[in-house]
Amino acid sequence: MKKLGLALFIIVTLAVLIPFSIFYLQPDMLLSKEQAKSELSSPSSHFMTWRGAEIHYTEEGSGFPVLMIHGFGGAYTNFSKLANLMKSDYRVIRIDLPGFGLSDFPEVSPDENYMEDYREYISFILDTLHLDSVYVIGNSMGGAVTWMAAIDHPEKVKKIVLLDPAGYDSEKVAGKLAMFKYKSVRGIFEKGMPLFMSRQGMTKAYFKDDSIQEATVIRNNKFTNRQGNIKHMLNLALSKQFPDSALIQKVQCPALIVWGKEDEIIPLFHAERFHRDIKGSQLAIIDQCGHCPMMEEPEKTKELAVKFFNE
Repeated sequence: MKKLGLALFIIVTLAVLIPFSIFYLQPDMLLSKEQAKSELSSPSSHFMTWRGAEIHYTEEGSGFPVLMIHGFGGAYTNFSKLANLMKSDYRVIRIDLPGFGLSDFPEVSPDENYMEDYREYISFILDTLHLDSVYVIGNSMGGAVTWMAAIDHPEKVKKIVLLDPAGYDSEKVAGKLAMFKYKSVRGIFEKGMPLFMSRQGMTKAYFKDDSIQEATVIRNNKFTNRQGNIKHMLNLALSKQFPDSALIQKVQCPALIVWGKEDEIIPLFHAERFHRDIKGSQLAIIDQCGHCPMMEEPEKTKELAVKFFNE
């Protein structure tokens, strides 16, 4: 009995000490804005000010403009592979949504309306970069920003490509971001997000785990740990503000819906809902692909997008 009691004591002790060690004894992972800008910007990076906040975008190539918008927890580099494939034929603009990547979020009020903020931000981008006629590609939350942009700016947004976009059952989908749902996690992330959590996030987003490169995991972790980004993600998640799915039927421009068949974050049946509610839309399913087709299947995504743009 004494041995059994000792074994149970050891198990319970380890169960307490291991998480404590991971979250409270880990090295400081946070990056200052200056360090992040130095390490994570690209030769095509540009910075400007929106509502007092410094925001970041990249611009490459020439031709008809294509605006690319990442999802929750993402950054402009989520579209690096797709941008490299398309910049020889298009003017490719990748943005960091405020509060993500290398973009700050403006000071917030207690009743901050994040959905309206992002709609206003896209209006600013379209006006400032003189995007009077543009194609827009968006993934996940960036997909929601994309279809809202099509509704808000029908005279400018000519075609949209939605890559596993958010829009339906948003609260249920957001519930999968368990780490950001509780105020208590603010203390856990005081030293930043551990690398293994970034790796787990990519594993969930990808179908083919063997295609995940460690360098990409490290880079994504650095974006997450950039000063201010985790705070914004927590604020956004705790706000429980979601796009109005009833608006999706108001999209009038041509739309291509692309879905990774094995998406574990937003299930495949959402693709049919978008296809049903956006009249005249096209739907393409990519086999053996998860939540981010532009990262996991960039060549196929490019092929589908370019064909759609050329129609």
